[in-house]
Amino acid sequence: MSTPDTGMTALLLQASRGDETARDRLFGIVQDQLRAMANSKLRAEQANVTIQATMLVHDAYLQLIGSDEPIDWSDRKHFYVLAAKAMRRILVDHARRRRAAKRGGPHWRRSAVEPSEVAGRGAGDDVLALHDALKRLGEIDPRQADIVELRHFGGYGVAETADLLGVSERTVKGDFAAAKAWLYRELSQA
Repeated sequence: MSTPDTGMTALLLQASRGDETARDRLFGIVQDQLRAMANSKLRAEQANVTIQATMLVHDAYLQLIGSDEPIDWSDRKHFYVLAAKAMRRILVDHARRRRAAKRGGPHWRRSAVEPSEVAGRGAGDDVLALHDALKRLGEIDPRQADIVELRHFGGYGVAETADLLGVSERTVKGDFAAAKAWLYRELSQA
């Protein structure tokens, strides 16, 4: 008899190889958790983020399961870790598109307004600054970057993050505190 985790892993493998029935069954299993992750992340963002949780969930799922190259899933934990990373990429791409549109996009024309006259940074800039800082942290300490990604972009608590990464809760708390301090210093200099 298979455990729910091995059953989900089998569905992940089948879905990533193009099995439509497995893809539909898998989405029914993971959509509530993905929606909770998306809602948690979007609540933490500033009010002018325009992406909706449903779109974030569907886009992340399609990136994970609809990829041309099948992913060799190890288990459900692997799926949710990659889901948090996919949501981060989607939010960063969304912020970049908004920033480009704000700067005129394909219809850009020079303005008489000086950059110094424009009020502070928007939410998209904050997402991009965090993304860049998180990439730098990942080069220094990949586990700390993963913890921040799961806690901030995935909306996971300490116990869930520890379970997903296979480390102790104490490690998650210590690494998260160190990562937050490092990120604060990096983002304060920006």
